[in-house]
Amino acid sequence: MMKRKGFLALAGGLFAATLSLTTPAAATAAETAYNAKTQFLTAYPTDSMDGSCVQRRIELAAGNYTWRLFFADAQVTAREGMYFGAGWYTWTDCLDPRSGYYHHTSALDPDNPAWETVNASVDWQLYYSDTYGWGSYLDPHFAALNAEEEAPDVPVNPTPQAEPLGR
Repeated sequence: MMKRKGFLALAGGLFAATLSLTTPAAATAAETAYNAKTQFLTAYPTDSMDGSCVQRRIELAAGNYTWRLFFADAQVTAREGMYFGAGWYTWTDCLDPRSGYYHHTSALDPDNPAWETVNASVDWQLYYSDTYGWGSYLDPHFAALNAEEEAPDVPVNPTPQAEPLGR
């Protein structure tokens, strides 16, 4: 009987470990969530250059969030304390090279057909050609429930490298 209990405990532990490795983890609502990309960008973009996008699926809890767009070491608040309903969203950030600057758009498209897609955008100007992180993040206005999602590795330099245009 003791061997059977030990075997069942081992089998149950292996099943739980296997399940945790195969089940995709959704960002929990109370974590700061990132939609980000790191890539080489030129300080002298042109209209003829290809754009770049990053997309992810995210499940949000109902609540208020601050939505920020970032580029290199600069950031702007797109929406402060915006309410999002509970559910799944497709989150897309795109960077479109223009003549001398980048046009950054971010969208949160809810699966719920009764809700509208929300959009934000900003134009950025770079000072130096280099590898940079860019994207957006959602910062919840309520207590964390689970482990925090880590911020992406984004180069941080003490000298400003980018700034929003017209701000």
